[in-house]
Amino acid sequence: MTTLAVVAQKGGVAKTTTVANLAAAYGVFGRRVLAVDLDPQFDLTRAFGQAPSEAPATVLDVLMGEIEVGEAVVEVAPGVDLIASHRDLKRLELTLVSEVQRERFLDRALSKASSAYDVVLIDCPPNLGLLTVNALFASPEILVPVSMRDSAALQSAGEVRATVATLAERGVDVRIRALVRTMVDRRRLACRAIEETLPQLGVPVASAEIPMAAAFDNSVVLGQPLVISDPASEGASAYRRLALELLQPAAKLRLEAVS
Repeated sequence: MTTLAVVAQKGGVAKTTTVANLAAAYGVFGRRVLAVDLDPQFDLTRAFGQAPSEAPATVLDVLMGEIEVGEAVVEVAPGVDLIASHRDLKRLELTLVSEVQRERFLDRALSKASSAYDVVLIDCPPNLGLLTVNALFASPEILVPVSMRDSAALQSAGEVRATVATLAERGVDVRIRALVRTMVDRRRLACRAIEETLPQLGVPVASAEIPMAAAFDNSVVLGQPLVISDPASEGASAYRRLALELLQPAAKLRLEAVS
């Protein structure tokens, strides 16, 4: 099973869009996919046209140990199951602070369902709090979206890199699989400037880049990832390329990033 957490220190970098479309792409490729919405804002749940109140259970119930993963999932696309989020995750995060091994609640819950899925994708909150740390402990590899129209997103990626490095030094099995360039429009000066600065972070950069396109916003209104709602679109094609790229061994991705 491949587990990827999609992490960003700030919102507005296409984090949820990346999780939803990668999940849909892997489903199209015939993989069994579990998408986990760990963000109290439940944007991933909405991206699949769902509401927490309509789900059999949410990730809150799973983390509290009240229900197993298999009892919480709802099928949202061909090959794709979703564990919906809940706004009360914010309160749970405060409760977890006093718990023993508070960073491993998600890891323990997902390990029980490891044989049922080929790919697990985790949508994290737009911060590096305890919920995101749970995702980092549950996922040996993470993706970091970087908005190519927002220089602050580059700083956010640097903060994620520093957090991952600290955890790795403490023996946690986690690494950045790749930075993912999102909202790419090479006509913009900001895009070109960020592109020149990315190598300074010293981590792999995915070859596939995600264009800036209004179609992504439209897909949220439809309650379907763009890979499903408009599979012929440029954005959907970009996420399919990214999904295929991430199926390569990590060493090959790193080699391509350096070359």
